[in-house]
Amino acid sequence: MKFEIDNQTLDDLAIFGSGSSNNSIFNLFNKTVTYGGKDKLREFFDSPLTNGMAIEERLGAICYLQDNDTGFTADKGSLDFIEHYLLQYNKPVSVSAIRSVEKWIMYKFNGNGEYYVLERGIVYLLELLQQFAGFIKDNDPAQLPLLLQQFHSTITEIFDNKDFKATLQLCNKARLGPMDIARADHLFRYSGYAAIKVLIDIVYQLDVFTTVASVAKKLGFSFPVVRQADEQKLILTGIFHPLIDQPVLNDVEFNYNKNICFVTGANMAGKSTFLKSVGVCTFLSQIGFPVPATYMETSVFKGLITTINLGDNISNGNSHFYSEVLRVKHVAQKMNQSQQVLVIFDELFRGTNVKDAYDASLAIISAFSKARKSFFIISTHIVEVANELAAIENIDFRFMETTFDDGTPKYSYKLRNGITEERLGMWIVNNEGIVDIINGFLKRN
Repeated sequence: MKFEIDNQTLDDLAIFGSGSSNNSIFNLFNKTVTYGGKDKLREFFDSPLTNGMAIEERLGAICYLQDNDTGFTADKGSLDFIEHYLLQYNKPVSVSAIRSVEKWIMYKFNGNGEYYVLERGIVYLLELLQQFAGFIKDNDPAQLPLLLQQFHSTITEIFDNKDFKATLQLCNKARLGPMDIARADHLFRYSGYAAIKVLIDIVYQLDVFTTVASVAKKLGFSFPVVRQADEQKLILTGIFHPLIDQPVLNDVEFNYNKNICFVTGANMAGKSTFLKSVGVCTFLSQIGFPVPATYMETSVFKGLITTINLGDNISNGNSHFYSEVLRVKHVAQKMNQSQQVLVIFDELFRGTNVKDAYDASLAIISAFSKARKSFFIISTHIVEVANELAAIENIDFRFMETTFDDGTPKYSYKLRNGITEERLGMWIVNNEGIVDIINGFLKRN
């Protein structure tokens, strides 16, 4: 089953960034050695998993590589050249002793560039095979996590092939002769091509896993605990936003009995950042990566849908409020397909008047509260809605703390239990002296 996520959610959470901005979750990990590793990293980001076992396998490999050296290293230059070599035309469907000598002579006397690519590509591939041989020899499969065990088994199976066994002997030769090159080229680009592509894919995965392990350790990320039980749960301790300097850590928990987190708080108190942090953690856990939290325990989700930076759709003639309504409808439709979804709404129905926003929020949140297998985080600027919903037992009411020091608001960015009545809109307007500026302009004119 495909994980449900859309461009709105990816943009809200800055998964890939937008425009010229490099400030994204993807770029936190975009430090792979090889271009193929970067493509593999993007592939993981493009395809969040819905299989708990697959998530655990990937996490296990990354965790192991964070603390253990398998002796395998990826070299960008050689991998790029190997890829270039494998793409050469005229794949050798057979091996001819006469033809191999002819090619070698032409290269020696005429400096044939095509032959040079073949020779260097084969040398680099033999070096790569030598590394794989070392990986098999130096790592006991019984001590490896499951995914690395599978890599070990795949490599061993390929190397057990008689043609690969014979070709591996070439690693011990100081110089390759024409027939050596011809036989190796036939194996690498024709008879054993599919196996070579499998081995290269393993290289790229190891490149990604090693990179992610290093980045996660540097940034203080932890490995989520994935639960396979039927009952949904999400526990986040010490969660933080990885794109913010000196972030404040917060805790939140969801389960069947508390499937909605309703967040209130003043402007600039940190509600949006908190919501994004939960979304980022969930996304990363679903691709089997470490997360920005000191601890995370989670069930497997089937989708992640956010509405944080929703704008007007001018091309369709939709107002901001109508765009919000369509977004809520989209969530309802997706929940009808699968209820194991995390939904995040920031300032629900802010695009309409207070009365309609109040009524719509009350109706929608009350309906969401009955979908116990999905989790919801909803922030609002209409505190009255929170008070009206207080009787619903499965809503967890939280607020972002604001205190005053000599009449000036101070933000702790800490999530507290309960509902806050704090409103700072007019304080901000007055603090900026907007009314005084307007009055001063009118007096002068």
